[in-house]
Amino acid sequence: MSLEIEIVQIEREEARKHIAYQLVGRFEAPLLALQAEAVRVALWALSRGRGRPLSLEAAVSGRTLLYRARQILQPYAEAGAVRPAEAAGASSLLQPSMLKRLHEQGDLLMLSQAKECWLPAPARLVPLGSRYVLAGGLPSLLLPEALRQQLRLHQTLRLLPSSAGRNWPFAFQSLASWLGPQAPSLQELNLFFQHIPLTNVDRPPDESDQIEIYLPWASGPQEKRWQPLAQQRSAQGRYLLRWRQSQPQQIWRYSIALLDQGRLRQEQELAADHNIPRFCYALDQAAGRLNQAEWIATAPGGPLALHLESRLPRREYRLLQALGEQQPKDPKDARPYRWRAIAAEDRPLVEAALQPLGVRLMERPGRSSLA
Repeated sequence: MSLEIEIVQIEREEARKHIAYQLVGRFEAPLLALQAEAVRVALWALSRGRGRPLSLEAAVSGRTLLYRARQILQPYAEAGAVRPAEAAGASSLLQPSMLKRLHEQGDLLMLSQAKECWLPAPARLVPLGSRYVLAGGLPSLLLPEALRQQLRLHQTLRLLPSSAGRNWPFAFQSLASWLGPQAPSLQELNLFFQHIPLTNVDRPPDESDQIEIYLPWASGPQEKRWQPLAQQRSAQGRYLLRWRQSQPQQIWRYSIALLDQGRLRQEQELAADHNIPRFCYALDQAAGRLNQAEWIATAPGGPLALHLESRLPRREYRLLQALGEQQPKDPKDARPYRWRAIAAEDRPLVEAALQPLGVRLMERPGRSSLA
């Protein structure tokens, strides 16, 4: 029996290594990186297979793309390469959110949001501090051999050293363009908040409505500054509100509201694409409140850790995802949002991104518990 178990374990290990090597050209790779690569490979095969030109007719539906990517990963799941909690079957290995994530990082092109039709984005290098991000839908195994040997897998991203740009055969893209549209400044958001027209409410909310009000001067991270509106009987003026839409997912809708002694008089709902964390930073600044962040040296001259009081808006979060490794949130810490493995030479890039948010940066010498 023990011999049989040993043989099965060897077969599973070999299967796992085989799938990883077929996807990224190496025997060991993180599951998240393999999921991303399976999507790239599946989309390339479906849309560019047999030398097909990139065209609207070659676009692939999200359902078909996920099905084919899961087929690629199926042997990986059957080999016991992931924990049961991660993969009760191949379908749980890869969720639709992966397509959105790859779209946001510039690997996939979405042709129709309603039908979710996808094409691989053109390959390009994005300068990111001490390295390049390889963006685009080109599968890793189609890279020139010299570049493939230098590839580093970082979550769903693919990174190359700065030297890779010398002989890069494809296009380049600026970091500002890759991060997405430039966000409005905190001052612009505050002007918007103060001057957007409001309309009278048809029905004042009652006790059954689950409404929370954002209080910039309250203690703790931004998420703890949301307080039940029913407890703010003296609130007067304009405030940011959120209304619970459903449970248990905790989906909210947001609005700018005029309150009179805690009673809702006027309101204007915010569009779903509004970046609420950035709005909170703007309201914090207007109230004279600075969110804090702390650099922690993990070793002399080594990588840095960064602990933040409040979560980052979308654009800055995307930058930190590429530069460091996000750690589990510590709700007991005054600065619960934690990142590690940020290269010392990338520190100016991070600070330049945090400065417009009014974040106060401090420094703690010594080794971090995250090292």
